[in-house]
Amino acid sequence: MMIDTILWLLYLAVGSWLVLGGLFFAYPTVYRLKDRRDEFKWIMLVPIFLWLIIGVIADIIFNVFWGSWIFREVPHWSIRWVRWWKIKIPYIKTELFTDRLQRHWYGDSEKQKERAAPWVRRVNIIDPGHV
Repeated sequence: MMIDTILWLLYLAVGSWLVLGGLFFAYPTVYRLKDRRDEFKWIMLVPIFLWLIIGVIADIIFNVFWGSWIFREVPHWSIRWVRWWKIKIPYIKTELFTDRLQRHWYGDSEKQKERAAPWVRRVNIIDPGHV
C-alpha cells in the first residue's frame, strides 16, 4: 500500500514536471529559437521539442474539456491534407486554447469576451502580449 502511494506520487510529480515544462518552458523557448537558431545545439533541441509536443497535447486536452466548459462550445476541428512524396495524407487540425482566446477576445460577442477576460490576463502574465 505504501509503495503504491509512493509510486503514484512519483508518477504525478514526473507527469506534472513534463506537462508544466511543456507549457511554461518549451513554448517560449521555441519562439526564442526562431530568432536565434544557431544558439542551441541538437542535444538541447531534443528535450525542448519533447516538452513542446507534450505541452501541445496538454493544451488540446485542456481546450477540449475546460475550454468547452468555459466558452460553452466545442473547439473548431477541420481536416487538412499534407503531401508527403506523392501521397496525400489527411490529418485533423484543431484550434489551441490560445487560438480560441484570441478569437473570442477580438470577436464581436461581449459574453464570450467576458468569459475570456480572466484567461487572457493569466496567459499574458506568463507570456506578455501572447493574446
